[in-house]
Amino acid sequence: MTYGELKNFVLQLLDRYSVGGEKVALSYNGQADIVARIPALTKDGLLYLATSVRRLRETAPLVSGDRVGDFLCYHLPDDCYELCGGLLRLWDGQVCRFGNYRLVGGRKLLIPRTEKGAFLAEYFRYPALPEGEPQDGDALDCPPEAATALAYYVAAHLAMEDNNYLHGALHNAFELKLMRLREGERAEPGLVEDVYG
Repeated sequence: MTYGELKNFVLQLLDRYSVGGEKVALSYNGQADIVARIPALTKDGLLYLATSVRRLRETAPLVSGDRVGDFLCYHLPDDCYELCGGLLRLWDGQVCRFGNYRLVGGRKLLIPRTEKGAFLAEYFRYPALPEGEPQDGDALDCPPEAATALAYYVAAHLAMEDNNYLHGALHNAFELKLMRLREGERAEPGLVEDVYG
């Protein structure tokens, strides 16, 4: 979904998109104020979705680790929200889960220097947020199945001060969409670590 499509959908949900078949002008009845609030609420909604029900999975190689005693210290990517599958090790033509690491300070990984191979971090990332004033053609970093929930989120927040009934209806629709997105979540099989060594 593009930012323009989201903006139009939000205005349609608020019944502020058109009057008599004509698009509502920005100069009409506070329309410019409504449109000016959409970018910030869009960014907030994107962050909310990506850190709750529609996480964005990514992998990135760990490169140029700093030596810290018997360990190599790697920094997680800037867009990392949370490790999801831990680390993958590529070694001797094999790819496997790797668990002999320590997460330090939430942003650094310590791996013993004796471990061989190249390492990939598998993580959930923050969405790429539109910079400044988004353009109508800008694509939103949001999975398609979550894009309509984002529109309901933005519309509910815009209706909050003016129309309690509309706000409640939009917010309930948003929560219903979130619940249905959660139903699509699946457990992922993986390696269970032996904590006793």
